[in-house]
This record gives sequence, structure tokens and C-alpha cells, in this order.
Amino acid sequence: MSSIREARQVWQAVVKAHQRGVRTAILTLASVRGSAYRRPGAKMMMAADGQMFGTLSGGCLEGDLYHYAEEAMASGTAIIRQYDLTEDTMWGLGIGCKGTITVWIEPVDPDAPYWSKFGQWVSRDQRVALWAQIPQGFRRLATPTESFPTGSSPLVDRPWHSVTEYHEPELWDVMVPPERLVVAGAGHDAIPLVALAEQIGFEVTVLDPRAHFNNPKRIPGAAHYLVRQAEDVEPAEVRDAFWVIMNHHQGRDQATLSLALHSDPQFVGMLGPRSRSLELLGDRHGTIPDVWHAPVGLNVGAETVDEVALSIAAELLAVRNRKPGGPLNGQDRIHD
Repeated sequence: MSSIREARQVWQAVVKAHQRGVRTAILTLASVRGSAYRRPGAKMMMAADGQMFGTLSGGCLEGDLYHYAEEAMASGTAIIRQYDLTEDTMWGLGIGCKGTITVWIEPVDPDAPYWSKFGQWVSRDQRVALWAQIPQGFRRLATPTESFPTGSSPLVDRPWHSVTEYHEPELWDVMVPPERLVVAGAGHDAIPLVALAEQIGFEVTVLDPRAHFNNPKRIPGAAHYLVRQAEDVEPAEVRDAFWVIMNHHQGRDQATLSLALHSDPQFVGMLGPRSRSLELLGDRHGTIPDVWHAPVGLNVGAETVDEVALSIAAELLAVRNRKPGGPLNGQDRIHD
């Protein structure tokens, strides 16, 4: 998935290096055939002083890529590198991923108009599309409210979900903001869940009316803290989100479930036994929505709060990536 959050973090690393007076390059994984550590759209930064931010291969190729990043930074000219990781005799690394990847290496001038616009746009939580002829052709950025010239590219009619497609020489990269997750309940078990959810790319909102529980000092990592009763929150404020309801309070759970189901949710997970969740559904029992997951979490035998948080975060990740959440054991490919 091509992520605005990752692009923003990479850009922030570029700006810090620029402030030190150091040249930089942004590396984008343009295509993957077969198995690879990251998927198309992944990005990282390399600086002329050796500093790096992010990863494209988990460390297998970054050393070799750095030599080409140095070349791009010195010449000011973008480069494409392709790696066939099935050729163990060539690399001699015994790399576990057996795919072919294409990496676009761009030298960055943060003061140039294109890069200034790139920095401004990835700093916002909105979809941004990049259309480029790579490695050195023109580049254009657009948002869903804008459009590319009609007939200018066979890729511009693609949907605005997260997608990265490379049809030589054209790259179409739609960077999307993180999915929103509402954690309803600021109990002790919310702390590791918020931390894990933030780490795997969710923008987290904690909903709980108790100010002494629901605050950034006690639960760091959330983007928003709604210190209100669920009845006082408008569905539009939390629309199109993932939900995990874990108030440990019958009344608050009931009100939160009603709010969640009226906000066009992508996922509603309920902590606790299914019988209790069915009771909370009440009259909706006969028409259980597809987004409803109870009990929430994957069946890994979790008991402690950290284990439960891991179980829930794993299910959230599986649903977000449209995966079944079962073991990889026996599968020929890690990624489709």
C-alpha cells in the first residue's frame, strides 16, 4: 500500500537532511513480480552522509541501492534499478524473497517547485496521485478534486484507492491517508492496542468520557482524544472508521455500538463473549451487519492485555488488507 504517512515521514527526513546541508534521494518501489519484502509504493530516503530512513528490502539490498543513490545525488539524474532476487548465484546472499523488483531513485531538491508541492501535499491527510514517466520524464501530482489532461495517460482513469502500477515508462502511484480506528474505552487494555494500531499505520481516536483516563499522557500514540459520551458524538465525526469497542461498561458499550453502526463503519469489533455482544445488538440481532466482529481478535490463545492487543491488531490488519488472517504455512506466495 502506498501511504501518505510513509511519504510524509520520508519527506520529513529529507527536510532534516537538507537543513544539515546534505543531499538526499527518495527511493520508490515501482513494481514487484513474485515475492518481496515490501509492496509497490513503498518509499525510503537516503542521504549523502550515509543516513537512511525507511526500508525497501529489510536490509538485503539497501547497501547496493545506496551506491546508485550516491550516483543519482551527485549527478542530479534519476535512476531505475531492477533486481532479480531469484539469481542467488549472482547475489550470493541467499535472499529469502524470490521476486523481481524495480526501484526508482530520485535526487531531491526540496526548494524546487515540484518537490515543494510534494512536501506540502503529503503533509495533508488526503489522497494524492503521482503520475510520472520514469526515471527522468515529467512528473505530475493531483488530488481527487483535480484531474490530469484527458487522454494524457492510460493510467489516469484508475480508481483513487491505494494503488501503484508501473507500465514502462509510466508510474501511477496513489498515496492514501491512514485508515481511522476508534478505540472506545480508555481502560488499561486500550494502552497496548493504541500503541500497536498506531505502529501498523492506523490513525487512532480514543473515545471515553473520563478525562483522567482518556488523555495523551496515559495513552500515548493516539491522534485524537474524544472525551465525550458516545451520545454526544455526531456520526459524521467518526465516519468510515474501524471500531474496537472495549468500554467494559454495558451502557457505554450499548451507546457506542449504536454510534458505530450509524457511522458507515468498515469494521466493528466487540471485546468479550459473543453472547454479550448479541445482547448488545438487541433488535439488530436478526440482521447482523457484515462489518460486525465478535469476539474481536484472532484466535491465538491470548490472555494478557498485551496478547489481546496483538490478537486484535492482527485482525484489524488482516481486514484492512483484505486477507483471511490464517497462517502462511503451506502457501506458495506471501503476497498476492
